Amino acid sequence: MSDPRSVAAATEGLRAVLQDAVSRAVPGAVVTVGAPHEAAVEGAAAELNVFLYRTTVDGAWRNSDPVGARPGETRCPPLPLVLHYLLICRAPADAGATVPQLLLGQAMSALHDRPVLSPDVLREAAGFSDLYRQQEPVRITPAALSTEAMARLWTALHIGDRLAVAYEARVVLIDSAVPGRAPLPVLRRGERDRGPEVTASTAVTWPALHSVSPPVAAPGTELELVCRGLDAATVSVSLTHAVLGGPVVLPARVISAGTVRAVLGEDHGAGRWSVVVSLQAADGSRRTTGTRWVDVAPRITGRLPLTATRDSGGAVDLAVECTPRVHPGQRVELLVGELPVPAEPFTEPTGRLRFRVARGVPGRYAVRLRVDGVDSPLVDARTEQFEADTAVVIT
Repeated sequence: MSDPRSVAAATEGLRAVLQDAVSRAVPGAVVTVGAPHEAAVEGAAAELNVFLYRTTVDGAWRNSDPVGARPGETRCPPLPLVLHYLLICRAPADAGATVPQLLLGQAMSALHDRPVLSPDVLREAAGFSDLYRQQEPVRITPAALSTEAMARLWTALHIGDRLAVAYEARVVLIDSAVPGRAPLPVLRRGERDRGPEVTASTAVTWPALHSVSPPVAAPGTELELVCRGLDAATVSVSLTHAVLGGPVVLPARVISAGTVRAVLGEDHGAGRWSVVVSLQAADGSRRTTGTRWVDVAPRITGRLPLTATRDSGGAVDLAVECTPRVHPGQRVELLVGELPVPAEPFTEPTGRLRFRVARGVPGRYAVRLRVDGVDSPLVDARTEQFEADTAVVIT
């Protein structure tokens, strides 16, 4: 996501790409972003004007669920903007009649070869905005305008019949300023936190994985998997993560006719992992069960409660140590009470994260670290009571 300055950042990024291109075609040519009816830059051999003449809202993104929201949580979705530009070519009368055409050809070729505003371009051209951190790329594509629509633009913008072409930049996601709410979790949801299970009443020879417990585990935890059809020479458990990859193969022990146990590694990454049980027969054939899920929970390892002091603007900076380490590409948030706070960007696997609460209110809050939708434990598993020191104190 990005801030409201991302509209100007997208324009600056587009200007930087085009300036590099037209300078090679017409030495001394400049790219401007002002009003198209204004006079050309004094002394410029030629000018390419990038004019933002219209903005629209992307319908697909507007109807999508807010990124990172879970059932029971409320978040305001981002504002998804599509920016419509007009590239207008002009040159002094003594420069030659084909100079605007040289500008147009070079500009269209540059946008054909570089249809995405890369983070490096946006960071260098528009460092005042965090648009370069947006995960969804900003794509530049030609926009087909009819002759009638182009004539109306010429008239409305008072540019005569200058050579022009239309493009659109999609999509710029502007974060909502309304904070979301992430209510505290339910302590218990049925026996051993299991939902309803359905099993076949007829004999089925293909192996099946019915359940994995505990459904939320810490690294180093022993998993118990209830299966059917474990008649095999070798049994193993494989886990796969959408960001961290895999499969990670865990040695398994068959405890009984329908139970398998396997231990998570101490450095097993946090997040949601898919689980399958693989069976290899004596003849070398292999069968695999269907997929179940296990959530590997992060844990805050630093001293709690955290004590933080607001700065002159009311903001609070928090440093949180955790295990296991989180990796680039994982979505990391700190839930301070009911307020989700995204982690500051990081480029390498790390066990130390930084968070900035824009408007911290003095008080004591329960904190949870959320990695890819999985929260750090907030209650003692034995007593099912909230841990007293799992908190942040803002003064």
